[in-house]
Amino acid sequence: MNLLKVGELIRSGSAKDIYRIDEKSIAFRFTDHFSVFDVGRSKDEIPGKARAVCACAVKSAQIAEKIGVPTNFIEQIDSATIRVHEARIIKDRYCDFSDENYLVPAECIYRLFVAGSIDRDFRSGKKKPEDYGLDEGAVPETGTPFPFPVHMFTTKFEKIDRDITDEQMCKMAGMTLKDRDQFWSMIDRITGAIGLELSGAGLSLVDGKFECIMGFGRKKIIGDVFGTPDEDRFCNASSLKQGKLEHYSKEYIRQHFISTGYYSELQTARQNNKPDPPLPKLPEEVVEEISRRYAAVANAYAQTKIS
Repeated sequence: MNLLKVGELIRSGSAKDIYRIDEKSIAFRFTDHFSVFDVGRSKDEIPGKARAVCACAVKSAQIAEKIGVPTNFIEQIDSATIRVHEARIIKDRYCDFSDENYLVPAECIYRLFVAGSIDRDFRSGKKKPEDYGLDEGAVPETGTPFPFPVHMFTTKFEKIDRDITDEQMCKMAGMTLKDRDQFWSMIDRITGAIGLELSGAGLSLVDGKFECIMGFGRKKIIGDVFGTPDEDRFCNASSLKQGKLEHYSKEYIRQHFISTGYYSELQTARQNNKPDPPLPKLPEEVVEEISRRYAAVANAYAQTKIS
């Protein structure tokens, strides 16, 4: 993979490195590493993952531009790198209404189908289906569509993400409930357009996350990257209709670690205030299958040839 020199490394994230381009823009360079369960960057690499995520990020940014939703995306630099407008990161205090060009300190979680943690919460009784527009008194089948997009917020700058209320998010982010509604309207427009594009590729958009920027002049912008198999959960569309989640995203990795008992071990350690156990090494056949699925998404959705 031939990558261009893009400037000084600012920091390394869980799955991408961030470089300084100029005083107003930075570069996101995607890596073949992954992160699950807020454990941090894996030692394992998934061949082709960086190129697949980059291709999908560019495609999704182009879709947002086409429907008129502003994002921080500027251009693609090489097969694993994009350039974006930089926003301030405020960690030492709550944001207020005088702040501009800052990353909203919360992640916007959307859910379109019953899957993942909310599926587990329904089955454990932690959450009630009727609170999300579903029938009362019955646990919905995995893969059941919600009648409307489910919107949730989690923290962003804490070691482990946790759910927060809309009121808590607005207080932290220096926003009004009207601001919240407008950001969600932007997200719903994007997920609708991405979902339509994915359907033509035989995939369904199940759920995922977005990050938002309150820009200069308090203009609302969608930030970071979105519509990729790292940020969102893609599934085989025909299997989903039968109630089976055939994951073509990072969720495939999560499910592997759940099935091997690692996730249970991690939860026990955290409940007992012990250090996170390191991620076990992925078997070679699992790495190969994850690589194949990431490439399949990029090839079908972004029309980029990744083998």
